[in-house]
Amino acid sequence: MIISGNVIAHKLLADGVEIDDNVSCQLPSIEIQTGEIKGAGIMGSIDMPVPGQIGSMTFTINMRSINKNASNLAKPGTQNLELRFVRDTLTANGQMVPEGAKIFITGINKKYDPGKVESPATTMDGSIDFEVLRYRQVINGVETLLIDKRNYIYKINGVDYMKNIRAALG
Repeated sequence: MIISGNVIAHKLLADGVEIDDNVSCQLPSIEIQTGEIKGAGIMGSIDMPVPGQIGSMTFTINMRSINKNASNLAKPGTQNLELRFVRDTLTANGQMVPEGAKIFITGINKKYDPGKVESPATTMDGSIDFEVLRYRQVINGVETLLIDKRNYIYKINGVDYMKNIRAALG
């Protein structure tokens, strides 16, 4: 049994350039779209998940202040983001071991909020939101999740749940 602990450190890169002053990153929620099924043979209705149809996913970067590299996140078009982080994990034998993880996101900027300016002694506290087109999660060097909306890919721990859909489309 492994118990995940605190995040020790993190680093954010956009198109290979480190973004300074980021305080936290909110990973996107993955919500499967649904369609209502009703009619004969069903008592009431069922809000049935539609395979391969994933709702909008938003990746949010919370910033302490504006800076040159962070300003690049406001540019139009797709950007490749990489979030690297390390967290403590408690192993079954009681050892605390650092575990590395990486999140790779291809997204389009949809909101750039530079924050506020007030004094004294306050940070600007801005945020940047991206619409996620591709999301890849790697833990300790192993890909555990891949969602690629443009290419009909939805993989969890190596199982490709959209393989049959892509094959049917030809």
